[in-house]
Amino acid sequence: MATIRQVAKAAGVSIATVSRVLSNDPGFHVKEDTRTKVLQAAGELGYDIPDRTDKQYRFGCVLAHTTDKYADPYFSDIIHAMERECAVSGAKIVVSRSYQDLEEQQGLGEFLAGQLDGIFLMEQVSQEALGQLRAHTPHLLFIDENQPDYVFDNVGYDQSVANWQVMHRLLGGGYRRIAMISGASPEEPMAHAIRFGIYSEALRQADIPYDPALVKDCSWDLDTCSDQTRELMAMESPPDVIFAGSDSLAQVVLGTLFSLGIRCPDDVGVIGFNNVELSSHMVPPLTTIDIPTVDIGRTAVRRMIQMISGDDPHVRRTLFPTRLIERGSLRKAAALSEGNQER
Repeated sequence: MATIRQVAKAAGVSIATVSRVLSNDPGFHVKEDTRTKVLQAAGELGYDIPDRTDKQYRFGCVLAHTTDKYADPYFSDIIHAMERECAVSGAKIVVSRSYQDLEEQQGLGEFLAGQLDGIFLMEQVSQEALGQLRAHTPHLLFIDENQPDYVFDNVGYDQSVANWQVMHRLLGGGYRRIAMISGASPEEPMAHAIRFGIYSEALRQADIPYDPALVKDCSWDLDTCSDQTRELMAMESPPDVIFAGSDSLAQVVLGTLFSLGIRCPDDVGVIGFNNVELSSHMVPPLTTIDIPTVDIGRTAVRRMIQMISGDDPHVRRTLFPTRLIERGSLRKAAALSEGNQER
């Protein structure tokens, strides 16, 4: 079995730093990259991290409403970060269910059968289901989901800013026939989603007429996304760029364009959203919006434990910054910030 000295050597830090990070010492302040190195080293070496809490917290997690959406690397990256943080915080995600499961009374009952200390929601649920979840535990925390009434804690990113980053890049690159293929939550039609609102407002400000034929709701289904890409490119006046609501959808768009003999970015540009690891290996490499999934997952668990312990009774909305990652799927804009370009 690995020793704490071996973990310290692998992480390039002192034994004292390893000890305080792994014990989750609340009084020890360390840079996030140092903390990550220690946890990664401990995991790779198989170091047995002791449980330093009086109780192991038991959490439930409500996943996205379709299998395809949950399978997206963006969501799995957040989940993995949550699980890693749970491992060092005396906690465990003991049950996970999809939105669809919770809409059935049996599925909801099974989800609540365990003694859950807190529930993470990665998807909006109906008011009826939300009421039953809240009756089970007062500790509910939304991840990457906007709650306009601010009743619940939320950890994610500023969706308005991120989508404006996309539209500013496209308009600044001279694109005018901007298509969008995306989806929404089951409790919110796409026409009410933040992304659509930013899209239509950006067009209005640029004096570009809104064309409903350029907006496609694929409900996050990959096959539907491919069909809709074909529909867009078969239009009499096809788009000159396609804004995909996730990198997984963008990958489908790129593959469909290739099968049609349409060149990207020469004939049509493509931009994604999330910056999953695969994005830099697509052909061409995908321009996208980077979202700090590890920070979101880690912070969600820390905030939940803080809520349960009663250290902070206030409702908190924690939003992480996003940034444009410039690659090769869009034609060059007149002026790009070199700090955002990735080769």
